[in-house]
Amino acid sequence: MRVGQGGTGPGAHTRDGSAVELYEVTPAHGEDEVIDAAIDPHSSILELGCGVGRITRPLLARGHHVVAVDESPEMLARVTGTETICSTIDELRLDRRFDVVLMMSFLINVADDAERLRLLRTCAHHVRPGGSVVLQQEIARHAPAVLEDEHRKLVIADVEDLPGGAQAATLTHIVNGRSWSQRIVTRYLSEDELTAQLAAAGLQLGGYLTPDRMWVRAHLS
Repeated sequence: MRVGQGGTGPGAHTRDGSAVELYEVTPAHGEDEVIDAAIDPHSSILELGCGVGRITRPLLARGHHVVAVDESPEMLARVTGTETICSTIDELRLDRRFDVVLMMSFLINVADDAERLRLLRTCAHHVRPGGSVVLQQEIARHAPAVLEDEHRKLVIADVEDLPGGAQAATLTHIVNGRSWSQRIVTRYLSEDELTAQLAAAGLQLGGYLTPDRMWVRAHLS
């Protein structure tokens, strides 16, 4: 497990504690709509951290060409209908470039600055000139909360501020009577910090895809 992170609950878990079976029962929440509206039809997409293909499948259904990357063999085993690559993001170096490099799930908010830079350099390496890097980022720091609808419950607890602006929290998901908990460590980025990190990787901020600024577009510098 990565430092400060881990997970409990049924089934296999990835290095950061993400539960494979939880993601299997978690539907898309409009992410594919945001992405599709921001890119050209039939784009070639390199999806970094694809998980079980929760967003891969609707992007394929919309006519895009997706290469799905994840470091977890258990996650990738659930992805069908497209090319998959088992690799860590920071070590990935393919001899091809894509219209869009997609990195969701708040991976940009990894707490370690050096690791974040490695992730962004992978994005920069694989996007074609004139293409887009699309990132999903946290837009607020965590606070204790219980979020619930008729299908599932999310409990955010044990929130802890850490040195260097990082923050830890425990997320517990309850779905159909089954429960998964994950301890996460993230760091919220101001726009100035995000811009500086992008620049260090050879990228520049191109704007936001949504008014809340959760979805970011970047280009090669």
